[in-house]
Amino acid sequence: MTATDRSDARLLALFALLSLIASGCGIAAMVLSGTPQIRWIPNIAAWAVGGGLAFAIARATPSPRAWIGIAVAALALVAATLAGPDQQGVHRWLSAGPLFVNIASLTLPAAIVAMARLGAQHRLVPIIATLLAAILAIQPDASQAFALALAGFAILVTDKRIAALVTAICLVGIAALSLLRADPLQPVPEVEQIVQLAHAATPALAWAAVASLAAIPAMLFALRLQDTAARAIALYIGAVSVAPIFGWFPVPLVGAGMSFPLGLWLGIGLLAARQR
Repeated sequence: MTATDRSDARLLALFALLSLIASGCGIAAMVLSGTPQIRWIPNIAAWAVGGGLAFAIARATPSPRAWIGIAVAALALVAATLAGPDQQGVHRWLSAGPLFVNIASLTLPAAIVAMARLGAQHRLVPIIATLLAAILAIQPDASQAFALALAGFAILVTDKRIAALVTAICLVGIAALSLLRADPLQPVPEVEQIVQLAHAATPALAWAAVASLAAIPAMLFALRLQDTAARAIALYIGAVSVAPIFGWFPVPLVGAGMSFPLGLWLGIGLLAARQR
């Protein structure tokens, strides 16, 4: 096993451990609070399926065309939410049978890694990043919009041209537009208020959940500080993890829902994939 293979294996193993702790704390909080099984069983399935996919993806060597395809597919899916089902005028989901999938949570981690691998100089990267930010502002989804803006900033500032810096600043400005429209949706206890549920069940659960979430971006910075894709996805994870402090936003991995476990696993799998 080469040094690169060992590094990839360590990355996957540490994410598996930390994400399992976060997910486990959330599931325990839901069980202890009497949340129906249908709300937390999908988390288990999503984590297991996502982990299997990530370990398989990590063995691949994506081509530049594959990275373009991933980024464009993510953009198309996020754009499709505007024509998909809404809740009180908010468009963030596509339906998959009885399930409503938060598409940004599912696709953005993979899109961020793909754009970073293509590089800030690639002509499609600023276009895709800007379009994604605009759609997220229209949905509106301030949590995902600001998380994408931070990740996009980390990617684009590697390009020393003024145009790239202007685009990076515009991403933040577009994200700010998402705050202009009030979010009419009320919080769901097992999604946006899961940390409070965990604390009510036993404070140790809440602290373990918060600590494991905080450790994921820290781990990415520690292992791959020089990797633009790792920095970008670390900022994305950090932003969506901190966002619930400022509003009723879903808590990644800990809260009920399949999109974050699947999406983050896909992003980590692509991060560990071999580079040409």
